[in-house]
Amino acid sequence: MLPCNIAVRPHHPVFSQFRPPEGLMAPFRDADFLGTVYRHDYVAGIIQPRPESIPIGLPLFDEEYFEWIDLLESVVDARHSYNMMELGAGFGRWSVRAAFAVRQLHPEMPFHLTAVEAEPVVYGWMRQHFADNHLDLTAHCLLHAAVTEVPGEAMFYVGGPRGGPWDKRPEGWYGQCLTKDYDVAAGGRFDSDYHGFSVSRHPSGWRSIRVPGVSLCCLLAGTDLVDLIDMDIEGQELPSVQANIGALDAKVKRLHIGTHSQEIEAGLRELLCRHHWERRADYTLFSESNTPWGRIRFENGVQSWVNPRLASRPVGPVP
Repeated sequence: MLPCNIAVRPHHPVFSQFRPPEGLMAPFRDADFLGTVYRHDYVAGIIQPRPESIPIGLPLFDEEYFEWIDLLESVVDARHSYNMMELGAGFGRWSVRAAFAVRQLHPEMPFHLTAVEAEPVVYGWMRQHFADNHLDLTAHCLLHAAVTEVPGEAMFYVGGPRGGPWDKRPEGWYGQCLTKDYDVAAGGRFDSDYHGFSVSRHPSGWRSIRVPGVSLCCLLAGTDLVDLIDMDIEGQELPSVQANIGALDAKVKRLHIGTHSQEIEAGLRELLCRHHWERRADYTLFSESNTPWGRIRFENGVQSWVNPRLASRPVGPVP
């Protein structure tokens, strides 16, 4: 009998260039296709330790499958060095996966990772995740910040009304976002302290903290070439791309974007097509879509774009 995460349907050809690890996994941790380990504390609902040795198969055919393809193809396509940015990084899963992919395929290639996360608890987890996977924190750029159109400070939600459906702990909520304009305009009063940050409770009941804001323009200013930007910034994706399209055209080879409204999706299509980016995948949020790897349910939307000015054409089917 096949393991549950191995499907009969053929995988994308890029996976054939990488090999999964074998061996014993530590209690209360898990491992992925490339061997990166993560703590169960970071994800709500994972309670079963798995100390036994089990085979690690290829990724499931789900929403994240396209993120795997973008990540691995960007590594295959890298020349001389590898530079990746993960915006709205959570605990830095894709950054660490990029490091493992580079080390496996290009053992001598230097690489640099930039990971940006606004939620302070999750940012701390990101630093720990890098350390758990033996990545030198001083060699990469890990920022506690929100991605904003212009640099400065920004209000960032850390909870909904108390007792409501969005009164969640960070391990159960990876959809935090910038505070809505109406809550910012309404102001707020002191509610509590949240891991060193003063919490403002708005009249709506939603709670925010003030965090640093960093623009995509500032992030790109310090580099000549980025192999991949993986962006999951909860509604800021279109304004960030619009404000920095010239720099993206000049410096970024590939974009993987998690989208959060149909209006954002349409705006990205129009803008990136007009700037001659090549669309590799495009699936709308809250949909169930036919893909080259079967029918897949999408919660967030997924868009994948390649910059033909900079990137060689990747292998594999175009959805």
